[in-house]
Amino acid sequence: MEDETALAYGLDSDLKSLVEQEYIKEGALFGTVPQSKLNSGEMRELEKVGWTVRDYRDEPVVEPPQSAINWDNLSAEHRDHIFHAISHRLPQGTPWAGNKQAILEELVASAWDEREEEIRILLGSWTFAAAWSGHPDYNDRVVESRQTFYFYSAKMRNAAEKALHLVTEPPGDDDAFWEFIDALES
Repeated sequence: MEDETALAYGLDSDLKSLVEQEYIKEGALFGTVPQSKLNSGEMRELEKVGWTVRDYRDEPVVEPPQSAINWDNLSAEHRDHIFHAISHRLPQGTPWAGNKQAILEELVASAWDEREEEIRILLGSWTFAAAWSGHPDYNDRVVESRQTFYFYSAKMRNAAEKALHLVTEPPGDDDAFWEFIDALES
């Protein structure tokens, strides 16, 4: 019977632990594992789950599957999806202004904050490292606008990217969120 850790991460527990201990924690090669810390069998196992061998002259490494996430863009996408759903759900769309619009914006932001927290927990369990980076268009939000996650396997990265798309969708019809929106319409 296979080790449950291997089923969950695509790596056996020893290799998973080795990655967690040996990955480079600072600099331009952050998240990679030096080839000198791995034997050829371990490197082949990492390649099988989507890692890439990089034979850099100064520091040969194995690079994990990774994904850069722009949280600001995801928040805006979520907001757009909600407003689109509202325009189809309410008889007059959302011609609100003033207090109603401000309340709606707060409801949408609150719904996003909850979803963002849930997806960060999921991403944290599928990754061994994450790094924040600023975005040149958002100089006032250098921290917390972009985050790169380093996954144990390409399969986990691909699933996470699908989950990120799904998390921006509006809540289901039975979600309490819609009760608040209906209350604004009255």
